[in-house]
Formats: sequence, C-alpha cells, structure tokens
Amino acid sequence: MPLQRPISTSFVLEREEFGKASRFVLRTLPPKIKWAGYVQRGLLVALMVTALGFRPDGKMQPVSLVILILVWLVFVTGQIAHRAGADLRFAPMAGREIWYEFDESGLRCGLPNAESHLNWPAISGFIETEALFVVVESGFLFYTIPKRALAVGDVSFLRQLLAEKVLARV
Repeated sequence: MPLQRPISTSFVLEREEFGKASRFVLRTLPPKIKWAGYVQRGLLVALMVTALGFRPDGKMQPVSLVILILVWLVFVTGQIAHRAGADLRFAPMAGREIWYEFDESGLRCGLPNAESHLNWPAISGFIETEALFVVVESGFLFYTIPKRALAVGDVSFLRQLLAEKVLARV
C-alpha cells in the first residue's frame, strides 16, 4: 500500500498512557526472559518457605527471620526499582510535545530538542489497544501513540500500514 501522504501527529503524552504501554510491552517480552523471571521468583518463594519452615525445637531461629526479611526486601525493592525506572524513562517526555510522522521509509519522531528515525526493518512489532498504538523497536524500547492524537481516518490507515510493514515481516 503506497502512502499518498505521511501520517503526522503531535501531542503531549500522559503518564498513564506511558504506564499502560510499558505494561503491555513487558507482557510481550520473549519467553526466555519471562521464564527467567518466573524462576527467580520461584527461588525467592522457596527460600522464604524454607526460612519459615526452619524451626528446630519448634522455635523460629534468628537466621530464618533474617532470610525472611531479606527476601521480602528483594520483592519490595524490585517493585520500587520498576516504578522508578518507568518514571525515569517518562521524565524526558513529561509535559513536552511529541511528534510522529509515518512514511514509506519508516517512523520519524521527536521532542522539542531531539529527533530520531526508524526504518521499518528496525521495528520488531506493534501492539494496538482501544486507546493506543505501541510501536516496539526492541524488548524495552517502544514508542507510544495515543489514538486521541490521530485524525479519525488516520487510525485505520496507521493500523493497515503497521500490519503491512511490520507484521508482514514477522
């Protein structure tokens, strides 16, 4: 499908839109990465259960309590680190106008002080929700385009373009 004109949009991305896109991208990570996370969680839970079950003479030992607290801290700090990471990735975009342009060569986008270009082969996939298009460059690099920022006809045109240029290769 040759483009008659580029699809262009500009908008200010909201934190909740970025958060949703980030969660969708994490759900679509390669299976090896997901399984590594499951194994890590399983080992931590097994360690926690062992700490709770280690009761010689029917009394919880201080080492068990220390292990229990350390495992709990690993879980809590992991969640804090995940949230902090998302905040750090969103910070350069907060309150700034972002623009996107899709054409035959690929995707161009930018902020007031930065610009980038991705050729179609650099895009590994895309996710569409009711409110967003999420263009995935690699496992953690993604671009969020809210449908609210697109003209009515551009939503279906962008869907078709992404399906042709990205899904056709996958």
